[in-house]
Amino acid sequence: MQMNFALGTQHRGLGHVVADYRAVDYLRQEIAFLEARLHEMGEKGDCAYEHALSRAYETLLHERRSQLAQLQA
Repeated sequence: MQMNFALGTQHRGLGHVVADYRAVDYLRQEIAFLEARLHEMGEKGDCAYEHALSRAYETLLHERRSQLAQLQA
């Protein structure tokens, strides 16, 4: 499962791109949610469903952290 969303940016004249703060805030909130869910499930979960879900959350968490790093660079 992959979620697609647009990250808004604004051009600042000298070739610098300033990240849209709403996109940064959204990514931070999503990262916090995924971290909280992983913590609630005990990182790996108790059953096959939770184990699969935790793998999906870890993948999403890695993607969102990468996106956040790109916006803040």
